[in-house]
Amino acid sequence: MARTLRPFLTWTSLPIVVAMLALMTVSLLSVRAAESADPKDLAGFTTRQAIYVAVALVGFAVASAFPFRQVGRWAYVWYGLNLALLVLVLYLPAIRYSHRWIRVWKFQFQPSELAKLTYILALAWYLRYRANYRRLLGLIPPFVLTCVPAALILIEPDLGTTLLLFPTLFFMLFMAGARLRHLLAVLGVAAFLVLCPVPYNLDAGSPDEAESRAGLAYWTTTISGRRYAFVAAPLARLPVVNKTLMKTHQVSRIQGWLRQSDPAVAMDQGFQLQQSMMILGSGGLAGCRIPEAKDLYFRWLPDDHTDFIFAVIGGQWGLKGCGGVMLIYLAIFICGAEIAAVTQDPFGRLVVVGVLGLLFSQIFINVGMTLGLMPITGMTLPLISFGGSSMLVNALALGLLVNVSRCRPRMLARKPFDHDAKTPEQQATYKRPMPAPDGT
Repeated sequence: MARTLRPFLTWTSLPIVVAMLALMTVSLLSVRAAESADPKDLAGFTTRQAIYVAVALVGFAVASAFPFRQVGRWAYVWYGLNLALLVLVLYLPAIRYSHRWIRVWKFQFQPSELAKLTYILALAWYLRYRANYRRLLGLIPPFVLTCVPAALILIEPDLGTTLLLFPTLFFMLFMAGARLRHLLAVLGVAAFLVLCPVPYNLDAGSPDEAESRAGLAYWTTTISGRRYAFVAAPLARLPVVNKTLMKTHQVSRIQGWLRQSDPAVAMDQGFQLQQSMMILGSGGLAGCRIPEAKDLYFRWLPDDHTDFIFAVIGGQWGLKGCGGVMLIYLAIFICGAEIAAVTQDPFGRLVVVGVLGLLFSQIFINVGMTLGLMPITGMTLPLISFGGSSMLVNALALGLLVNVSRCRPRMLARKPFDHDAKTPEQQATYKRPMPAPDGT
């Protein structure tokens, strides 16, 4: 028994395990607080979350048990099977106006959550020994690997999960050695497409007039006696996007975020955001001391047990509770960074970077939308928000971190991604690292 647990008791693996258990405990306490405030709609949710935690712990043990390179050999298989599930879910009956879940008996599984992990494995396996992504055209295959699942997830629609894939891609490409100027060029083009103002003639009564007057990011001016509205390109095409990819509630969320100071919007599209900020403010330093007021706030906050669980933490335990959760996440990042720095296997290092990039993006977006710094996108807080798919996938991701930490093969070649250490002719004849004695 001691020999079995020894790999998990190293100074890098043990904090990850302890942090994961601490976050799961916070999850149960937070869901319990939300259930107590709204026992009619959330009855039994704490028990269900406890079952999800137990399943996630089993998944963590499995993900950390098998050598990660054996898992990597099947990366493209996992990736392909997950794409098949993403296609299948589009033909299943919609649940809450979205085609995201596969219902199995009384439980629901979300393939888009699993896609985050299978995507990281496939991309890490592709990048591990290549150097073509050092050229601008060499970035096309990694972007294709990203865009295929991203498009399928966006059709569901699930904008939040789609947003996670691209930051993860850039983290992994940067760590693999892609040239910074190429990545910045891609970001510049994307920013131009997002922010480039497009003029619409208001006096001509164009079909986009109602849209430009909807309170989105625009400004008007007069040119040669005609009034024009300049609108950011994607926002200007919101009606078209809404018919194909985005739903009405997603457009309303963007409007509520852009017009937070408008009282009319705050009571309509921005109601969820206003309630979240009110709960965080009422929490103070150590949490709201008036149980009746706290329960009332929680009851009026939609999705307080899932997407807005951070607001529940702020209302229940105040700034101290929010800060404590952030410190637990920080411990995971510090240990994960140490694992990535010490690991010489290129696939293992990329998996660790991908997992850390995924967790960072999730935390940043979730906390940002709770504080009103980002639009509401339906993003869960890792290992805390209610939900079995999210809990299981994040536990699997941490299991991979521990896996890489405890299964580090010996390297008999130069360090991975050291592209400038040899000439191109020498790189063409570069021999791959020798496998570990166990064949992995």
